[in-house]
Formats: sequence, structure tokens, C-alpha cells
Amino acid sequence: MNMLLHNVLYLILHVASSSQYGTETIETLMPNVKVVKVDLKIFTETQVPLLCGDSYQDTEVIWMKDSEREGQGNQIKVKVEEMMGANYSCHNAAGDYLNHTLVLVQDIPSPNRTRRVLEKSHDTDEDEYIRCLAKNYNGTFHCFWNKTKNQMSAVVALVQVGRFSGRNFSCSVHSDGAGLTCVDLDSCSFAEEVSRIDLTVYFRSNYLLEDYTITPFYMREIVKTDKIHITKVEGNTFQWGYPATWSLPHSYYPLTFQVKVVHFRERCDSEKQVLLKETKETKFTVVHSSKKYRFCLRAKDELVDCPWCQWTDCDKKESTPR
Repeated sequence: MNMLLHNVLYLILHVASSSQYGTETIETLMPNVKVVKVDLKIFTETQVPLLCGDSYQDTEVIWMKDSEREGQGNQIKVKVEEMMGANYSCHNAAGDYLNHTLVLVQDIPSPNRTRRVLEKSHDTDEDEYIRCLAKNYNGTFHCFWNKTKNQMSAVVALVQVGRFSGRNFSCSVHSDGAGLTCVDLDSCSFAEEVSRIDLTVYFRSNYLLEDYTITPFYMREIVKTDKIHITKVEGNTFQWGYPATWSLPHSYYPLTFQVKVVHFRERCDSEKQVLLKETKETKFTVVHSSKKYRFCLRAKDELVDCPWCQWTDCDKKESTPR
């Protein structure tokens, strides 16, 4: 079976088994974690089997849910209603901890299911919850998301990332919990990409689990260079250079620049431009009758259809790059 080589954040994703109880599905997501998949639009009640461990068959086992006794025996079944998952721990007769199973609840995937943890990106019309970008071709990319107001405490429980070609990735969540960074450990910036990257991020909020899968992408499709820094202004001539974070050599990774002139009080994204032009040079002279205007500049990979970087602007009146 053709499968992705997964490199998982914190724990390796391994679906060990699944059982059907009516319309619900119970899956082992990772060691000591079970997920009950149900339709959260209706009332559900699921019997979930728990096993303390094969080595405790002849041990007197007591199960606890929080501080309350839940059952007795190496194997038991617990009732999970709607989103009321829990952490179940098993102990011997003396009260010593033996093992545990965390039971989470996940909504069955459907076109109309409600998303609770993340909200859609505000700056796109697409059904996008997570956006990924790369500053260059060194194999590192960054992903970002926005949590809903009621789920700010939700945390990343698991990251599943890989390629069909079997590349090895390592990921880490940002300290603010609003994004992550992944590195292709087998990356060669000069090698041609033969397969797309698949990425799924699992979020946990209390005992609710939600997964967000991004449309598979090539690194070249998400490359977005850092803002361009205007280094020199002399009269109506503006000069700049390549960002320090852009891939080397520049002859192999050329950028194309878009220069734009708008009225002094207009924003760079205004459609009321006085001038709009693309150039491969790192210097441009504006021929404009007005003594006051705003000069705007941005860049993108010359050879790839990828996003433009953010605008850099400079007010001619101030002659100060911003």
C-alpha cells in the first residue's frame, strides 16, 4: 500500500485498530489515545473498550476517571456521551499507577460539519483554515492559523506531514501556539520536487479533537520572499537589493520586482496607480511631474508562479524608506 512517510510532532501517528459500535468509529490515534468519531449534531452514547495492559491479566486492576472510581478489571468498557471524553487511569489494588487511556471525541467528517477550533482566513475567498509559506527553497516552511474566540486554549496535539516520495520532516509549534515550522530534513534546494507535501494538524480543546488537512502543495507554490529593503534614494531614483533570507545564488534563483507609484496619500494596494511596471533590475527612476508621491515595491520568484511579497513603500516627500 502506497503511504506517506509520516514524521509526527510529539508522538508518531499510528492507527492501530478500529471498531464499529453502531454508527460510531473508535480509533487508536496514538499510544494511550483513543478517538471516538461521532455525529456531534445528534445525541450519541458510545461504549469504549479500555485495556490496562497485556501484562496485567492476573492483576487486580482498578480504573479511575479523575478522582472517581470507574470500574474494575484489566479490560472494561466506559460510556462516552456526546463530547464528554475523559482521561482514564488504571491502578493496582495498592493504588499504584499502571497505565492510562485518553479518550477524545471527533466530529465525523462531512461537508457541513461545524468547525470549532479554527476560523477561516480573512484575506482569502477559499475554504482555508491554515496558510503555509516559505521564505526560500531551503526546505523550511511556516504555517499560520487563527483560533476562534471560544477556543483560544486549544493546543496542537499532533502533526502529520510527509511526501509520497518518502521525505523526512521535523515540525515544531510556535511559542504563541498560532503556527508551526516544518523542516524537510532531506531537502536539497537544487533538486526538483517530484511530489507534493501533505500536512494535517490535529488540535485538542478539552476532549474535543479536530483535524485540519491542507491541500497538498509543492514548496515552489508557497514561496514568498521577505519584504524588499530600499537601500538608497537619490532624487527620483530608488535602489534595493535581494532579501538576506532569499536562496543563493541569485543567478539560479532570480527575482522579478514590481514597482508602483501612487498618489502621496494612497496605499500601495490602491488601484489608482500612476505607474505600474515589472523589472529585473534593482534600481528604478521615476519620471513623475508631481513632487510628492509614494513609491511602492515588491518581489516574487521570476521563474515560478508564487505569491508576491508584501509592499515596501517610500514617500518621496520624506525620502525615507519604510
